Order: sequence, then C-alpha cells, then structure tokens
Amino acid sequence: MDPIVADLLVFNAKELLTMSYSLSTEETEVKKRLGFVKDGAVAIKNGRIVAIGNTDDIMKSVKVSKNTIQIDASNKVVLPGFVDPHTHLVFMGTREKEFLLRQQGVPTAKILKEENTGIISTVRWTRKASFDDLLEESRKHLEHLVTWGTTTVEIKSGYGLNLEEEIKILKIGRFLGQNTSINVRTTLLAAHIVPPEYHMRDEKYVELVSDDIIPIIAKNKLADFNDVYCEKGAFTREQSKKILKKGKEHGLKPKVHADELSDSGGAEVAAAVQAISADHLMYANDASLKKLKEANVVAVLLPITTFSLGEEHYADAKKMIDLGITVALGTDYNPGTAMCPSMPLVMSFASVKLKMKIDDILFGATLNAAKAIEMEKEVGSIEIGKKANINILNIRHFEEIPYRVGENYVETVISNGEVLKGG
Repeated sequence: MDPIVADLLVFNAKELLTMSYSLSTEETEVKKRLGFVKDGAVAIKNGRIVAIGNTDDIMKSVKVSKNTIQIDASNKVVLPGFVDPHTHLVFMGTREKEFLLRQQGVPTAKILKEENTGIISTVRWTRKASFDDLLEESRKHLEHLVTWGTTTVEIKSGYGLNLEEEIKILKIGRFLGQNTSINVRTTLLAAHIVPPEYHMRDEKYVELVSDDIIPIIAKNKLADFNDVYCEKGAFTREQSKKILKKGKEHGLKPKVHADELSDSGGAEVAAAVQAISADHLMYANDASLKKLKEANVVAVLLPITTFSLGEEHYADAKKMIDLGITVALGTDYNPGTAMCPSMPLVMSFASVKLKMKIDDILFGATLNAAKAIEMEKEVGSIEIGKKANINILNIRHFEEIPYRVGENYVETVISNGEVLKGG
C-alpha cells in the first residue's frame, strides 16, 4: 500500500494529548489516561485523522506534497478541539443591566419581573429580528467560541417560544452546522419558560409544546434533542416528563436543565426519562445523583453560570465523579447569565470552584462533552478515523491549562481538517 499523502500535518508537539488511553506510551496514570504522546504528530486527510504518533515515526510513514499544510508545534501542547455541549447561541440583544443588578444583590426573582429583563426580554428581541439579522448575529457568537478553541457546539432554541420563532432559531442552528466547519448539534428548548401570552395558562402552553411544536420540529429534522427547564417558575416535574416523553416518541432525545436554582427534581426527571444529559445540577441531592448514575446520564456542569449569578453553591463535581457519573463541562453561552465563549476559562473555574482534577477537566471539555451530545464516535479525542478537530496551545505543559486564568493561549484551531485560526 502506498503511503498516505497528508493534507495537513501537525508535528513536533511537545505534548500531544489524544484522550485515548491505548495511544499513550507514558507510564504515569494521568498521562496514560490522557493518551499522552511526547514529541507527537498528527496527520490529516480529507478532514479525518489518518495517523498519530511520535513525530519521527509519522514522518517516515506519511508523505507530504507541495500542497500539504505543515504546522510545527514545537514547545506547544496539542489536544482535541473543545466541545461545548450547552449553549443558547442564537439570540438578539444583551442583558448587561440585569447582570449588574444581580451583582448588587437584587434577587433574581425580582429582576425577572422587570419589563426589560429576564428570558422574556431576549424572547422579544429575538422574535423581532429577521432571519438574516439573527443569522448574522449568531454567526458572530459562534466565531467568538471558535477563537477560544471550540470546534463542536450544541445550540439550543428557547428564545422563540412559539412554533414560528422556534423554527427560525433551529434553522439558523442547522445552517451554521451545514455552512461552517464547526460541528453543530441542535436542541429544541421550547420549554424554556412560559411566554407572556400564556400567563396563567401553563398547561395550555405545555400542550402547545407537546402536541404542536415537538411533532413539527421532529418531522422537519430541525433538532437532535429536546430540552426542558425543570425549575420553580418554569416547568414542574410532571410537565417536564410529559414534554420529554412526547419528544422521545418523535425521536428527539431528552435533555434537562436540572436543579440550577433549587432542588427542583430535575435530576430525577432526567433519570426517569433516561436523558442524554442533565445540566447545571448545583442543587441536585445525593439520591438524584445516584439515579443519574444508574440511568447513565451525563452531568453537564456550567460553573461560569454559577459565578455570573453571584452564587457560591457550585455543583459537587467531586461527588459526581466519585459516583462514576460522566462529567462534562460547558459555557452556557447566553445573554442572561453567562456571556462567556471561553472553554479555557470554564476549565479554570472547574479547577478552582469545582475542585476537579486536571485529567477530569480535560475529559470534561473534550470526550465527555462529546458524549453529552452523542458525538463521541466522531469528535472529542484524537484517534484514527475521527474528524480532525485539533487545538494547538501556546503553552509548554498541559497542567497550565486551568492555571492561565483568562488567557487565550489557543494559537491554532483546526476543525474538520480546516484551519480556522492560526496555522
């Protein structure tokens, strides 16, 4: 067989983290788990990874041509592109006044009653926006995430809250996935909050979501998942189960905004419907966490949200990991609580506030995050046959990732074999 002629070659990486245990030649357990390769190289062809290993070995087994892009990663760390499994990326308007009020001690419940604050304010702005204007704004949001190394993203709806507007948002999510090099999963979150026109008629809105919005979204293949905000002031356990079960009937796999502001029972709902993930989980109780483990639900933790809310009650990541729950990390990029595009900053908070170990942090931002959106067979690790989603970090040791708080050390971003930044 003739040697492969690579389209793109990354070589001389001081530290290559493949996130695949079997590829590591190191002896320490942490490095083995991270798939650590010293002086590593990765070869890419047609957007896929075709060879991985020590630079000398790869240079002998892979050919380059005049068209091969060659990137020297000397004294740098190479690892998979980050996977952000929880964003609300498609929206218009910002809510900085709300953020500042919250930091001055104004209760969230009071803020949400104000005319131009809360989710409903974003709904108004998003509904008013044309498809083209909303697409352009959302494209900018996505570009911000890419700058920080995100190459795979989940995009939720939830700022439309009626059939027409939810379709608009999800179409934009699909468009971004089909017309950029970023891998996109879309999630229907029509059950984000009850819209004003259904005030005092919660059950009627639940019927609209269950009997009208879900079937049409599913029939038109606009979403991969169906999410619900199970929380006081949003949707009850019973309402959440009804919506999620209806979604499953139509092929939309369930996700849950669970136990964010209180022990709302969201984690129990996620376990009961065998959700792909339960997200937030700041107030999930021990019994609920055990049920998540038994149901094999991924926990998606969003520490920047807790920080932005001005709270100190962070999710108990250590307890979840000790229970054997798969823990992922995300930004929760949204206009209300966490206008943060940076997975590196999330990883710093995971270290400082969630007390996670470095290997758990790195898995949380890559392979475990891919599992939270059912993309682990395609992204989240550097393995032969997977999509070539790779970050080159301008640091010398992987332990520096959470340590360099707020610094954008992501020098080169490669998504599906295309260099989007640096190179």
